[in-house]
Amino acid sequence: MVFFSDLVKRPVYDAQNRKVGHIADLVVSLSDVFPRVEALMVAAPRDGRIPLLTDVVYVHWQDVTNLEEPQIYLRVARDNLQPYAMENGELLLGRDIMDKQIVDTLGRRIVKVNDLKLAQIGGVARLIGADISLRAFLRRLGAERLTNLLRLPLPERLITWNYVEPLGTEMTDVKLVVPRTKLGELHPADIADILEQMEADERAAVLQDLSDTVVADAITELEQPIQTSVMSELDSERASDLLEIMPPDDAADILGSLPPEKASELLSRMDVEEARQVQQLLQYPEDTAGGIMTSDVFVLESTLTVDDAIAKLRREAPPKESIYYLFVVDSDERLIGVVSLRDLVAASPQTRIEEVLDRDVVKVRVDDDQEKVAGMMAHYDLLAVPVVDPAGHLLGIVTVDDVLDVVHEEASEDLSQMSGITVDDLERRGSLWKAALARLEWLPAALIGGTLAGVVLQVYAPSIDPLIFFVPLLLIVVATVGGQSLAVANRAISLGLGHDMILREMAISGLVSVVCGLGAGLVTLLWLGQLQIALVMGISLFATLVISATVGTLLPLALGRLEASRALMSAPMLYPVIAALSIFAYVTLATYTGPLK
Repeated sequence: MVFFSDLVKRPVYDAQNRKVGHIADLVVSLSDVFPRVEALMVAAPRDGRIPLLTDVVYVHWQDVTNLEEPQIYLRVARDNLQPYAMENGELLLGRDIMDKQIVDTLGRRIVKVNDLKLAQIGGVARLIGADISLRAFLRRLGAERLTNLLRLPLPERLITWNYVEPLGTEMTDVKLVVPRTKLGELHPADIADILEQMEADERAAVLQDLSDTVVADAITELEQPIQTSVMSELDSERASDLLEIMPPDDAADILGSLPPEKASELLSRMDVEEARQVQQLLQYPEDTAGGIMTSDVFVLESTLTVDDAIAKLRREAPPKESIYYLFVVDSDERLIGVVSLRDLVAASPQTRIEEVLDRDVVKVRVDDDQEKVAGMMAHYDLLAVPVVDPAGHLLGIVTVDDVLDVVHEEASEDLSQMSGITVDDLERRGSLWKAALARLEWLPAALIGGTLAGVVLQVYAPSIDPLIFFVPLLLIVVATVGGQSLAVANRAISLGLGHDMILREMAISGLVSVVCGLGAGLVTLLWLGQLQIALVMGISLFATLVISATVGTLLPLALGRLEASRALMSAPMLYPVIAALSIFAYVTLATYTGPLK
């Protein structure tokens, strides 16, 4: 087997051992499950003309001996090659498939084609699959040997071609996706992952083909900004229908994120009962128990018998969000106890509910903070907890899936506060510029702190070289940038997004490095008034920030094979490494450019 990136640029020789050129692309036919290579597109230099100019020569597959050899040999002389014209249903691998996005029906998400794997079997070369791994990306850059040398855990991630289907064969519009008919068979969270990575027009086309039930379940799994976008773009009739299908708490969350005019319009179109439940939930702050609870709760009256309770359960329970705990209320709808489903089934049919209920109920008030609710559910190992008002009336329940969302939010907020980056940045939301500007908010404090440390050195050790005054500034800034990259990498890995965040993180860190380099150079120029030292400081800080961000991003991946926590191990390992690299780069640059002798 051979990868497309390895084939490109391989030399091609004809039957007379004369060099024809090098492989530029491969033509494949989509008529088979595993596309068949029909021709080689060879870049051939123009004889007697400017060497950089080439002609394109197409070679029929029957004129090729073996595609997997280091040098490709033809069966005929170049002068005897037959003309070839691409037909409908044929693609160029490099032009039409490489770097395109596909939906991985196994991993349930959109991924980018970093490389393609081919195999020659029985004299026929076929496309076997798409490699979406970071290793494939590094292979294209010629850096795969470096990963082997460093023993980084970067496995090949191949999606075999039978899990991929093109939308069409128009060469300018080819985008690879799983057929839309298969999307409805996926889990709603997987559909949401796919929708989140699509453009707005693509999302609209996909949602049009899915049933309301599937779409409603998928929308509840989307990130809030995309939820808002999707619901705003749908026509009001379908949007209101979807809200009626959703659990009331999810519908309330979505309406709360929409503009007031749009939310009011959708509420007016909803069924009266569903709209009433949603409006009740909208009155509570979103970070309280009332804001995360659902009012769609199954309740029992204490006067019922077990037989009557089971009959009611059969009639009413299917649409309810949770029936693991059956909450019991009195005639005034005050919570008085709870019965587990197991105890209900095991009890005698004629036993009254008030005889089997547990009156010691763990409950929360409607205005309790969501973090307190999550803590109580974790402490008591609950799947759901009832929510009551000050008078004890049962208003709803908070389920474990809502608590998981709270834990996720709180973890992101805590990590954001510790590392000096925004939650949107941690969650890979928002633009690169917005993320970079948010990280630069700490820059003035770092510049002031580093400058003050340098002033102390200048006062107490005036005889040392002026370049040494800026070492504290250098170390403070690189430690901060490296720590931010480390935090993002650890968070992304914990969410299963480790490989996907690398390029984004490198871009953000690059923008931060440019601004920091310019800022440090300006401070140096104003302080010492020496342009040469200012240039050394600015350039070396830029270089060392790029290094520290790279190390901070890749270190958690390199520790992937170890059992210990990356969050605990990476920081102690990161700071000594980037400190040594930073000082080395700074001193080396200063030495070779003149200021430090």
